[in-house]
Amino acid sequence: MAPLLVAAIDFGTTYSGWSYSFKHEFELDPTKASTKRWHGDQLVSLKAPTCVLIEPDGETFSAFGYDAENNYTRLAEAEEHEQWYFFKRFKMKLYNEDINRDMKIEDKTGKKLKADIVFSAAIRFLKDDLLKVIQDRIKGSVKPEEISWVLTVPAIWDDGAKQFMRESAENAGISSDKLIMALEPEAAAIYCRFLPMENSGQGDSLSTIKTGSRVMVVDAGGGTVDFAVQEVAENGSMNNIYKASGGDWGGTKVEEAYVKFLEDIIGKDSIDEFKRSNMEDYIFMIRDFEMKKRDVDPLKSEKPVVFRITATLLQLVKQRKGKEIHELIVDSAFDKTVSIKADKLKVDMDVVRNIFKIQIEAIVDHVSNLLDQSTVGDIEAIVLVGGFSNCSLLQQAMNTKFDGHTILVPNDADLAVLNGAVIFGHKPELISQRVSKYTYGTDTNEYFIEHVHRESYKEIDENGEARCKNVFDKHITAGQCLIIGEAQDEQSYSPIASTQTAIDFDIYYTIDPDPMYVTDEGCHFAGTLEVPLEGSGTDRYVMGRMLYGGTEIEVEATEVATGKVHHLKIDFLS
Repeated sequence: MAPLLVAAIDFGTTYSGWSYSFKHEFELDPTKASTKRWHGDQLVSLKAPTCVLIEPDGETFSAFGYDAENNYTRLAEAEEHEQWYFFKRFKMKLYNEDINRDMKIEDKTGKKLKADIVFSAAIRFLKDDLLKVIQDRIKGSVKPEEISWVLTVPAIWDDGAKQFMRESAENAGISSDKLIMALEPEAAAIYCRFLPMENSGQGDSLSTIKTGSRVMVVDAGGGTVDFAVQEVAENGSMNNIYKASGGDWGGTKVEEAYVKFLEDIIGKDSIDEFKRSNMEDYIFMIRDFEMKKRDVDPLKSEKPVVFRITATLLQLVKQRKGKEIHELIVDSAFDKTVSIKADKLKVDMDVVRNIFKIQIEAIVDHVSNLLDQSTVGDIEAIVLVGGFSNCSLLQQAMNTKFDGHTILVPNDADLAVLNGAVIFGHKPELISQRVSKYTYGTDTNEYFIEHVHRESYKEIDENGEARCKNVFDKHITAGQCLIIGEAQDEQSYSPIASTQTAIDFDIYYTIDPDPMYVTDEGCHFAGTLEVPLEGSGTDRYVMGRMLYGGTEIEVEATEVATGKVHHLKIDFLS
């Protein structure tokens, strides 16, 4: 049954927000959703900084977003912040990391706290904030079973990271059976698919693209940049035709490059001291850069870009270095390209381009590589979404390099993922096919075949039979197209010992399409699975198959003797 209400949480690296729509609103206009407006000082935005402030006990939640930033800066000004935990942009801790339930992450001052406390606190705040607004709006309560929750995650995340987010959401009070995960570039593509032509920044939109045409979605967020290649299906849905890919080339890397540029002029020690003693001014300076980086457009003007820095930084530099900042500029490599007047730092456009250069080149190169893949085929349009997609320098680089392709940038590109997640919650069937990033399989023992199997892996079971251990028993192949809800081929398993009450499986993954052993180079342990087993003896068979029913993998296991069917989830976390 369709949910009465779909509530989506876009948990971003830099900014987060929520959006929702009721069933009747969705049926009238799928693109219309209610989104919170956040207030921070003079700023009003549709997302808030992904910041969490936790009290010195390491457990009690204090604030989120702009409130967390502002409260922490006040604590810092009063020199009372050292015992508090302040986390910012911590989502990247789940990318390319070995993830476990007890993992800890560092706050801004290096203090460690369990990651699930921080992630759950952020999700709980966003969930409660959304529910409060809904209850105020309808002057009553919506029953929990009437709400479907959607949580966005990068498509390039591994299974352990997705499971960690799911469990954090459960800890935050969202029932697992009411939660679906939306892959960020897929959600963005769904949203753009519904956009009417006049709402698209380039005078065109995915809604006009014919069935069978292929599009590439580039979701350029704060931390990661996700890429999805999709084909428009007959029923209006989208089929993924290439495995998810991407990297950590988001907008925060540009900010890091800007800070490094300042360090090259005034010294890393000055910036570190500025953060420590004047956190409020440092945050102001970074917010100013955030706003300016969207407006940098060499096509409109080659004039120097003016960045605001604060008087406190000027004073600090004078105290530490014994020189005015303009003297340090003259002594640096930027003596001809950077100048300062009062609190205004004038930076030549070539220097600004260089601050953006590495990240933009990485994105453009990845798009080029994808277009060269034979399985990708002809791309009708490239869609730029995410906060970083508003950057004129990125748009210019894409239009220059790919002038033979239609480049689409929706007007509300930074909300495409969030609003697309709401649509996905109402109609998950809009994504009907995905492509597996990895080959998945189990660690099994097969009957030993002389001159085929590795001699060192031979062992004798309790029946005296020679077995080969460490065999990779494949269920899903890297690059395989997986129809949503369609089970893969069944595999048969039996216990090695007659007294076993369950068969335990170790699940492995690799990019190799045809591995022989789980010990092969590039094979990695993914997680565990336990299938209950009745009776006794070694001839009790279980038929197992993986189900790619959504953004997460499930397993269906059937005990042959009893016909009992088990629907299980792989535990990707240790």
